[in-house]
Amino acid sequence: MRPARLDLRPLSGGAWETSATGPSVFAKGVGPTILRWTPDRAKLRSLGEIRTLRIDLGLTALDGLPTDIFVEADWGGGYGAASRARLKTGDKGLFAVLPARGRRLHGVRLLLVTQEARRLAVDHFSVTGNGKLDPDPRGRLGPVLESLKGTLGPLRAPMMDVWRLARRARFSGVALRGGQDRWRATYNRALGIARNPKGPHFAAPIVEPLRLAPDAPKIVAFYLPQFHPIAENDAWWGKGFTDWSNVAKAQPQFVGHDQPRLPADLGYYDLRVPAVMAQQIALAKTAGVAAFCFHYYWFAGKRLLEAPIEAYLADPSLDLPFALCWANENWTRRWEGDESQVLIAQDHSPEDDKAVFRDLARYLADPRYLRIGGRPVLVVYRPELLPDAKATTDRWRALSLELGLGELVLYATTAFGFSDYAACGFDGIVDFPPHGIDFAEITREIELLNPSFEGQVYDYARVADAKLNALATADPGLVPGVMPSWDNQARKSGAGKVFHGADPAVYQRWLGGALDHAARTRSPGEALVFVNAWNEWAEGAYLEPDRRFGHAYLHATRAALAPYVPRLTDHHPLAAAAATRFQRRSGVAILLHLYYPELTVWFAQRLASLAERADVILTVPESWAEAELAAARAAFPEALILITPNQGRDIGPFIRALKVAREHGYELFCKLHTKRSPHQNDGDAWRETLVAALVGQTGLERALNAFEQDPRLGLLAGSASRTALGKPDVMTNNAVHVQRLAQLMALTFNDDTPFAAGSMFWGRTEAFAPLAQLSDDEIAFGPELGRVDGTTAHAIERLTVAIVQRAGYRASFQL
Repeated sequence: MRPARLDLRPLSGGAWETSATGPSVFAKGVGPTILRWTPDRAKLRSLGEIRTLRIDLGLTALDGLPTDIFVEADWGGGYGAASRARLKTGDKGLFAVLPARGRRLHGVRLLLVTQEARRLAVDHFSVTGNGKLDPDPRGRLGPVLESLKGTLGPLRAPMMDVWRLARRARFSGVALRGGQDRWRATYNRALGIARNPKGPHFAAPIVEPLRLAPDAPKIVAFYLPQFHPIAENDAWWGKGFTDWSNVAKAQPQFVGHDQPRLPADLGYYDLRVPAVMAQQIALAKTAGVAAFCFHYYWFAGKRLLEAPIEAYLADPSLDLPFALCWANENWTRRWEGDESQVLIAQDHSPEDDKAVFRDLARYLADPRYLRIGGRPVLVVYRPELLPDAKATTDRWRALSLELGLGELVLYATTAFGFSDYAACGFDGIVDFPPHGIDFAEITREIELLNPSFEGQVYDYARVADAKLNALATADPGLVPGVMPSWDNQARKSGAGKVFHGADPAVYQRWLGGALDHAARTRSPGEALVFVNAWNEWAEGAYLEPDRRFGHAYLHATRAALAPYVPRLTDHHPLAAAAATRFQRRSGVAILLHLYYPELTVWFAQRLASLAERADVILTVPESWAEAELAAARAAFPEALILITPNQGRDIGPFIRALKVAREHGYELFCKLHTKRSPHQNDGDAWRETLVAALVGQTGLERALNAFEQDPRLGLLAGSASRTALGKPDVMTNNAVHVQRLAQLMALTFNDDTPFAAGSMFWGRTEAFAPLAQLSDDEIAFGPELGRVDGTTAHAIERLTVAIVQRAGYRASFQL
């Protein structure tokens, strides 16, 4: 007899006993046993589009022996290990939670794997779903494909195997499309990054502080404390193992694959070195990261990787706020594809709940700990692994009050499809990409270098856009999460998941949209966005500088926070007073862009002797503090001050000042700016050399004489700045923007055409008319993200001589 209320039908290995009363009893035979769940169609339909599947089973072994039970779910590709979990003990019996592997559930079955015969009393069995998937990005085609999956059923897996074999054969033993050029290009690309040639995306360090409004949303970056050896990892993975061991061995799997990942400024650091965290904090602050969220590892009283967090707690000079995320899962050999071999296990229980929180309380009490409305923020990575998550959170809240910590803010994460945060006692849920992303796959479109590659490749830009669109209908408790990139090839060689095409500009767009959502849906000062991660190098998810992008991801993080920076305008009383007082007293204007306020006095001293011969038009960034603007006003009391966005670094402000100079009737100008070039060791020395040549003791007189003697002289600079376009690397990253702007202004140039490197020179205003007449839309500076080359600004710098020649003037480098 099969009890109807259980909907479990034996397929092999046993049968239900006939019983009129009491619990249902299953007589298990010798060997493996399979029980298939057989619900009605309405029940199956109700489990469509879910994020996680939960199975609850009340079972007692009447003969007193334990039974190993696994559950498998069929999402259209048949049953198998890809969607299998062992049932574990909870407060109300056995349970398991499976992430959805498709948009439609086709079946569930139980596997009793012990060989012995035994009698099992079953008093309840249920299958429930939690969460709802984002809208199907395939549109109307989605349901058709899901139905096709079900039709193929168990044939789908072998068909995919055949496809993989065919794909391997396609590339095995034959040249790639394009012959050996593809291999050579891949090698040259890797070699170029290793040599650090500062490619088109490479960004310089950020040297100026970031000032955010007090109620700005906060960026919290997950932090991996793995980069130091411990005895356990020595035993499990080999002597001296850290995650750098994985990072160093990664190899590209397809054409254009960004591997290996090479750290830049911080190198292959060891977190046992105290200075490392201080350097990380300095980088984080300049980018606007408000807090680190350390992964915290606790296994029934045993801590792992705790040394960096303990060092942080003990050193008050490490002044960046921090939070903790309990990574409450077993450690297994997942990196090697074997999740069944447990290295160290969790032992969740009411006693463990209390013990772990008492250890966490030491951190939560620290004045640096991240708080929302005065309440400490605590994150749990996988709540579904807790036997009774609601009981756990209740215990923690009571303990927090008992220990004097006050109320808590408890967050779950969306890892492995979890979504039912409210029922588990959490205040919200942190989106944890790439978990739950199963769209925008482009694996079939890539060109393999490794014909045995078995991973998946996704389009990062499409994923970012889809995640942003999903925020419009997000659960009110969702805390947005963003990943700068993702590629765990280092941990899963030949089988990783890669989000291809990730770059700082797309990441900035994703992060900016997440910040906007958080700011609109949370009270002022309480909005958070999590970034996964600060330093997950083996998963390709990090903000720290590397040899390909330099500091670009830090610049992108900072740029995403731009809407929350207090801004000056031309209407500020100090700027307005300068405009009212300003009068043209000369035919010569010094066009000075003051970006770094600490150089205000330095320039005032060097321009003081020119006060009777030249007027000053200052451009200053809108991000300056009022005190910095006041200092500039005092240093240059007769100057016209223009509050200007720092577009194109000094070039955008120069174009605005040039247009103003033409409006005021200035014939000549000298372009200067607070050049620092933080990516170069001699940046300050170069500025001093260029400025001295242009406005030093004899620079002004020689410049004015040269322009007076030659009415067709349009640009004048020192010989040290003369650089030809044909010089190696000058045009490597700039050809696209140079060609675009040259076409707009009808310019001609060749390899011998020079320009003033450093972008400081004397000029005749009319000689720059082709540039001054361009609109902002035509110039199109776009996001720069700290890049040291390859921007519109670099292209304009290289075209300065071509511009004056187009206007009918000539250039000289004889100053």
